[in-house]
Amino acid sequence: MPAWLLYSLTAALLYGVMNFLYKVGAERRYVNSALVLTAAATVALAAATTLAVAGTGLGRLVPALPFALANGTLFAFGALSTIRALELAPATVVFPVNKSNVLFVILIGVLAFQETPTGSQWLGIGASLTVLVLLSSEQLRRAGGPDLRGIGFALLAALCTSLSMTTGKLAATRVDRTSYILLSYAIVVLVSLITFLRRTPSGQRRSAFLRPGVLLVGVSIGLLNYFGYRLILAAFAAGSLSLIQPVLALSILIPIALSILVYRERLTRLRVLCVGLTLISILLIQG
Repeated sequence: MPAWLLYSLTAALLYGVMNFLYKVGAERRYVNSALVLTAAATVALAAATTLAVAGTGLGRLVPALPFALANGTLFAFGALSTIRALELAPATVVFPVNKSNVLFVILIGVLAFQETPTGSQWLGIGASLTVLVLLSSEQLRRAGGPDLRGIGFALLAALCTSLSMTTGKLAATRVDRTSYILLSYAIVVLVSLITFLRRTPSGQRRSAFLRPGVLLVGVSIGLLNYFGYRLILAAFAAGSLSLIQPVLALSILIPIALSILVYRERLTRLRVLCVGLTLISILLIQG
């Protein structure tokens, strides 16, 4: 098994559990920005600890800063959009739509990195578009305004993720990865803190972090994110963007399965079809 594939599959497992924890936070009505802030602070602390233990000099931080500015901002808004989407629509809708970032990444790979998809990859792109059309039509028939807005937030998160992953691909072979992670998540902390202060009434700010489980869920998300992202950067350094991202999309299976088991979310025939099409599209895109 190629190194990039092993890294990608392991990262997909970690990210799948992480996405389910976002669902847990949404179900428990945790304050979005408080959860993201806790997770980002955990990632930044983990990266800083790694740098300190490794004895990496501060000189490696400067070259990583431009990449981190782009990635940190994109990730922060992507995470907030994902949580908001999960508040408005079931995980069985949000996560398949969110995985449309695969389409965006392949387009970026073709246009920016001159990668050439095979015939099977183009078929996979068509299957992914079919998933989006089916899910959107389901929500239109139900006339569920909140669910439609959930799809919109999921698409926004997908776009942010694709641009963030592209930034990571560029950074993986150009700058120190741990420095890049530290700076990226320091920016996420800043964006999340500003969002938290603006959206949360002053009298509720302290209680947002004191609710049972907030810190546990946030720290767990942060640790999964840190180790998962290190694996993703290692995969980017060793493989092709258009092949790695579809493998990472396999993480969709974990939160959907866990949401059905834990929260008894309804799994309609159409959603079963969409999950199946998503798997087919991922396999085809891998080529």
